[in-house]
Amino acid sequence: MSFPWYLKPDLFLHAEMLDKQEALESAANSSYATDQRQDKEIQSLKKRVTELENQLLALEKILSEHGILPPMPPEPETPPPDAPARFPSRTLETVACPRCGRRQRGDRNFCYACGLSFVYDDEAPAP
Repeated sequence: MSFPWYLKPDLFLHAEMLDKQEALESAANSSYATDQRQDKEIQSLKKRVTELENQLLALEKILSEHGILPPMPPEPETPPPDAPARFPSRTLETVACPRCGRRQRGDRNFCYACGLSFVYDDEAPAP
C-alpha cells in the first residue's frame, strides 16, 4: 500500500528547511560573537578614555603649578558616609536619598531604605 501524494515526504523541501535552520543558527551565533567582541572593545575604550583623562588632569595640574594655566580649583570635600543628608525644608514632595537613591516623601527623619538621617535647614536650632 502506498501513501497518497499529499502524504509523501518532500525530501528536497525538508533538506532546504534544514539548511535554512542551520544558516539561521550560524547567523545567531556569529551575531552573539560580534556582540561579545564589541562589548570587549567598548570596555577597553572606556578604560583607555579614563587613563587619558587622568593623564590630562595630571598635565593640567603640572601646568597650573608652573603658572602656565590658572590655578586648579580645590577638590570638593566629600562628607563622611555617616553625615546626615541636608535638605532646605520638609515637603510632601518626593525626594531621593543621596546615599541609596530611594525615592520617598521629603518629610521623613531618615531614609526608610538605608537609615540615613535627614536634617532640614529651616529646623536648625538657633545659635
